Amino acid sequence: MLPPSFDAGELSLAELLDIALQNNPTTKQTWAMARASAAQYGESLSSFFPSVQFSSFYFRQRAGFPETGVPTATAGAPATISGSGFSTGITESYFTETGPDVILSYTLFDFGQRTATSLAAREALYYADLTHNQQIQFVLETVMSDYYNYLYEMAVQRANEANLANAQMALDAANEKFALGLVALGDVAQARTQFLQSKINLTTEKQAVENAFAQLAVDLGLPANVPFKVQPLPEQVIADPLLEDICTLVGIAQNQRQDFLAAQANLRSKEASLLEAKRAMLPVIGTQVSTGRYWFNPDGIGEPKNHWTALFTLSFPIFQGFYYQNQIKNAESNVELSRAQLMQSELSMIQQVTNAHMGVKTAALNLTDTDEYLKAAELEFNIAITSYKAGTMTILDVLQAQSSLADARSKKAGAQKSWFLSLADIAYATGSLCATPNEEAE
Repeated sequence: MLPPSFDAGELSLAELLDIALQNNPTTKQTWAMARASAAQYGESLSSFFPSVQFSSFYFRQRAGFPETGVPTATAGAPATISGSGFSTGITESYFTETGPDVILSYTLFDFGQRTATSLAAREALYYADLTHNQQIQFVLETVMSDYYNYLYEMAVQRANEANLANAQMALDAANEKFALGLVALGDVAQARTQFLQSKINLTTEKQAVENAFAQLAVDLGLPANVPFKVQPLPEQVIADPLLEDICTLVGIAQNQRQDFLAAQANLRSKEASLLEAKRAMLPVIGTQVSTGRYWFNPDGIGEPKNHWTALFTLSFPIFQGFYYQNQIKNAESNVELSRAQLMQSELSMIQQVTNAHMGVKTAALNLTDTDEYLKAAELEFNIAITSYKAGTMTILDVLQAQSSLADARSKKAGAQKSWFLSLADIAYATGSLCATPNEEAE
């Protein structure tokens, strides 16, 4: 699904995120898995309810019986007694029986086996839901990163275009002085070399822009050849980070990071599965009640009243080739694995929060410093090109100033990208990308 403004104008970051959430295939996969887990949880609850089944049958029999009052043939004797006038005969008989039954079964007590099974399924559902939520945040963070990377590549392209213009200016100045006989041919050669290098850099950067655009389109769930425009970064970016301390941010992440919460739910699910495995060896008390009515033919009569049966059962395993013991060992190993995964998830989360916290501060400083660096490099180049034309500086001074200006432009674009990415990283690391203001306050 695409917004109405997709082909009309520039798309904002919010619109890009909306498109990604509707089209990205990874969120569709995790949502389908969450729905499957919900169905499995509902399936686990079915054992708490009685089971009612309908059964019906139709029985038809054809059989032969000896005629009444007629001597029967003995084994090995002929069927007809010669000269007696008597003979044995077989009478055919048909018998039909039909009728329905309704059977109700219910487990009265099983020492919590059903409870453990449903608890494991419920925690597995929480795990699937939280994993889906984490995937949503991952898609948001990915789209934001690639959006800023695309704008960064665009900024680098503009910087390379400006660098090419500066190289052209230096080459023109060298040609003018050479035509007047004021400099040697070496100045022209050096200026031309710098010009061609800037031209190659621009051509290479155009490819990088196309690659970044294609990656952004794929993250949106769109073909890479679909054209669209995005809103550029603001001209003036002010970096004023106001961050909590590390411990506070880690506490926020522990309450909001969906992958960390999912790891906790996974551990609880495996613990419930272990409890289920242990209780599988305990007795199960059940009951079954059935009722129905039968009809018989050829007499055409039926039971005057419904027949019924009541059954109480007690069952428990005695020995099954160490099956239940190995089930318990397997469940215990899964619990240990889930506990280790939870520990790893927490360590990774704390590391990401710490790195993101420092990343915001570093990006803010770099943004300020690169702005000053760019102003100084522009001033240096202007002085160098003017002084070269006046004959007080050499072409090497101009090329050095030109290289510094190109580096300053690149670092300025990189600092802007790092600033916005650092904000996205700290939001993702603390699980705040999808959190409401109230949730963040809690």
